Amino acid sequence: MIGNKQKRPELRQSIRVKITRPVSSPHTGSAARLSENFFRLLLQLLTTIFLTAVVLALFFHWRISDERVVFTQLAEQGTTLQKEHTTLLMSRNELMSKSRIAAAAAVRLGLQFPETEQVHRLY
Repeated sequence: MIGNKQKRPELRQSIRVKITRPVSSPHTGSAARLSENFFRLLLQLLTTIFLTAVVLALFFHWRISDERVVFTQLAEQGTTLQKEHTTLLMSRNELMSKSRIAAAAAVRLGLQFPETEQVHRLY
């Protein structure tokens, strides 16, 4: 047993390997990780902004299309109303013409316009 103890220190000496590490600051690895995390976060942020912009563009396109349809319908309705208004104005002017009123008054009420030499007295 004493002989075994003596062999062990020799084994330990032969197994010992000096591990050398490069001299670096403790922040070198974390800076690379920080840079990688930053770019990953930046990519996610830009992707989110892009997708949000696309969704908003689609939404506004949809709303503008709906408004365009409503605008077209209102324009057609306005044209129809303008034509009807013109027709009604022509009918009103025809009904209110002096000759028509005089003819209707003569037929219904027996009234006539006075002649130019006729004297008018109001009491």
